[in-house]
Amino acid sequence: MRSMLMYKHTQPGYLTIGLLLSAAAVMVCLAIVTRAGVALRLGIVVLLAAAYVFGSLTTEVDHERFRFWFGSRLIRRSFLLSEIRSCRPVTNRWWYGLGIHRMPDGWLYNVSGAQAVELTLQDGRKLRVGTDEPVVLCEAIRKAQQR
Repeated sequence: MRSMLMYKHTQPGYLTIGLLLSAAAVMVCLAIVTRAGVALRLGIVVLLAAAYVFGSLTTEVDHERFRFWFGSRLIRRSFLLSEIRSCRPVTNRWWYGLGIHRMPDGWLYNVSGAQAVELTLQDGRKLRVGTDEPVVLCEAIRKAQQR
């Protein structure tokens, strides 16, 4: 049975969706004009799938865990609250970009904007999770850890 939910928020990735759908639209036009082969059609499918998978980022806190997932829930992570040493609101540098990738000192998971929470885990690993509510999310994690 799942613990009682204390916080849940979904940040839409309008820019991510817009860029991916725009690129797919350009590729559709190219496919029509050039009577595209399989590679171009496959590229269109990949872009549409990426828009579906990365269209939003949901964060959730209950009495035991912090979870987050991208739109389709295909890509998700979960941490016990006891694994989290600290949480702080941060502003990502613009060149950190969007998506999932390594940063200089950890991993980034982001669909939109520069705001995030930086989690430091008990083993010293760091990760940043994008959100348009970084202060509220950190407060929810701290409150849940105090229970």
